[in-house]
Amino acid sequence: MSEVDDRHTIDGWPLETPLDIRKGLTDQEDVRHPLRWGIISASAIASDWIKSLQDVPGASVTAVAARDRNRAEAYARAHGVPRAYDSYEALCADDDVDIVYIASKTWDHHRDLMTAIRAGKHVLCEKPFTDTAEQAREVYAAAEAAGVFCAEGMWLRFFPAIEHARALIERGDIGDLQVVQADYPDRVYALNPAVTGFGADEMPVIAAAGRRVGGQPYAGDVPSAHGAPPSAAVLQYTEQRGIAVITFPSGRFIEETQYVGTRGRITIETPSHHPTALTVRTGRPPRRGTRKAEGRPPMELDPSDGWVGDWEETHWNPDRNPSNGPFNQVERFEYPLPNPAPITRGQPAGSRWTGERLIRYRGWTWSGGNQHGFTYQAQAVHRWLAAGLTDLPQFTRAESIRVCEIIDEINRQCGEIGF
Repeated sequence: MSEVDDRHTIDGWPLETPLDIRKGLTDQEDVRHPLRWGIISASAIASDWIKSLQDVPGASVTAVAARDRNRAEAYARAHGVPRAYDSYEALCADDDVDIVYIASKTWDHHRDLMTAIRAGKHVLCEKPFTDTAEQAREVYAAAEAAGVFCAEGMWLRFFPAIEHARALIERGDIGDLQVVQADYPDRVYALNPAVTGFGADEMPVIAAAGRRVGGQPYAGDVPSAHGAPPSAAVLQYTEQRGIAVITFPSGRFIEETQYVGTRGRITIETPSHHPTALTVRTGRPPRRGTRKAEGRPPMELDPSDGWVGDWEETHWNPDRNPSNGPFNQVERFEYPLPNPAPITRGQPAGSRWTGERLIRYRGWTWSGGNQHGFTYQAQAVHRWLAAGLTDLPQFTRAESIRVCEIIDEINRQCGEIGF
């Protein structure tokens, strides 16, 4: 790792800075870029998305669609949405909708994505994006041909804790990445750390085991992208000399992600699919001095003073784990969500003062823990479209397709030899 003057910045930005801003691709003020959102499916997850859009100054929700008109109209009233449709096609034809958020069932995603793209709408689709990689490639090709933004809503890649971890891996703080470990019942979440760490360029060699996966009768007998826990997979990245060990449990699980390198380890703390903290362990404390540049050992035993050198003292750090020895460097970083961040589903929507205005969150109670973290991804979409770009660096189309391809192979193997 190259030595740096400030361990808590990269490219002059704080480590948790969104990748698109840090790379100069977007302007952070473009969260004010106006976008009118249309919502497909009057669902609980869409309610959380609508609430989180209130933290994006440029966002407005102009329409919602459900298969039942009464449900659509009740949902629209609850969320302060001006128009309700009983047809997804009608919503996509609305001239007052710029971008469509798809929160329908996964087996309907391909159909609903193609409907929105054919109508010339930008689109953000909940994960899993599609049930198969073939479907994903078809959707992205259609979006490319239509010149519209199309992305999978992999919100975890936009959390500050993940932005921070990505910057540390990029900077080389943990050396060469060797092992990624992750667990979560839903494969699309559990596999994401592998692609975060090793990228999408290399298709790994996969050894999978677990539940036999059957086709879905409501999806043309196509196996589900969600898979069937319990199962597991080992991904071997031969070119990069790395391994990912991914488990998809069906019971209680710790839900941590580990990035293990030659010089240290990053732990994305539980709940790692919507994290607010990470711990970084980088072995010996960082150097502060010039001994190495002068050709002297960074540390040596002096007959008068004992051990002397360029190591930075860290014994005062209360977050250090003493059991790991005197040379361990442990730092924990917390990134709490905007209040009222829900801990679990069913909590009231609530309100908060932003420093500029009071937001009273419209809609249903929160549908799950840390759902307010949708805000990070929503803000990124506005910045990206303001810049006229069609792919998000935090989670590219290539990465989205690669996750689908890995899931396809896991499903194939489990279908052949599963129990």
